Amino acid sequence: MAGYILKRLVSAIPVLLGISIIVFLIMAMIPGDPATAILGSYATPENVEKLNRDLGLDKPLVQRYFIWLGNMLQGDFGRSFSLNRPVIDEVLERFNGTLILAGTSFVICSLLGVAAGVVSAARQYGLADKLITFVVLLGISIPSFFLGMMMILIFAVNLKWFPVSGMWPIYGARDFAALVSHLTLPALALATVATGVIARLSRSAMLEVLRQDFIRTARAKGVRERGVIWRHALRAAMVSIIPVLGIQAGFVLSGAVYIEIVFQWPGVGRMLVDAILTRDILLVQGGVVFVAACYVMFNIAVDVAQSLLDPRIKT
Repeated sequence: MAGYILKRLVSAIPVLLGISIIVFLIMAMIPGDPATAILGSYATPENVEKLNRDLGLDKPLVQRYFIWLGNMLQGDFGRSFSLNRPVIDEVLERFNGTLILAGTSFVICSLLGVAAGVVSAARQYGLADKLITFVVLLGISIPSFFLGMMMILIFAVNLKWFPVSGMWPIYGARDFAALVSHLTLPALALATVATGVIARLSRSAMLEVLRQDFIRTARAKGVRERGVIWRHALRAAMVSIIPVLGIQAGFVLSGAVYIEIVFQWPGVGRMLVDAILTRDILLVQGGVVFVAACYVMFNIAVDVAQSLLDPRIKT
């Protein structure tokens, strides 16, 4: 197992290097001069030249990349000029918000999606199967940002059951109850599409397992149907379901950008949008690489979990 984990970690290195190169080149190709955007009305030729020199923007592109990469490998992601603080400090602070939102949404979509898929497969062509299929297709068809706006309009503005936006109340205690009330709508909006995808693929995986010989053997031995479904069939189907969960984790993490904007949630996605608008190059580059590294590490964890269920994957 240790060798397999090491192999997966080594294979992640070129992926992260490729991501760092892509995001660096994209930010370098954006039209306009970052120094001019930073200085604003003080953008005289002398000030622009001095700031470009201070930021290292006067150096060749390849040299700038390796300087940035070398500093990043030492834990120095640079300093955000728009916020006047280290990039890594801002990213870690905002990542807490994204982790709360995306983590809650992932738990919701995983539990509901797998449960719906199992029930749908166990009641194939029945009323429950048809109802779940209808709800799943409806959920997949609605974009998360549109669903979020509709939730705000119905449950926050009209019914006033939940706050409109933010992570904490402007006035009042910042306790767990306040966090849950602010988290409910964005977490549900973000989880809806992923729940539908997981439910559909879980249903397919379960139906395939339920046709296998060992399921017929378990039923012939008198195992109760509930035990056949939840103990035997689901365990075998998880080998196919776990990779789907890993893919949907990436979808939830990337989809959090839209939800954070709609609900004004203080996370990495909203931070990146603000950084792009202000041409804060180092903040964009550091944020993207950090999120990509987290996603790669999560996928490695998913692969390890899958290999524990099916040791053939390690070979």
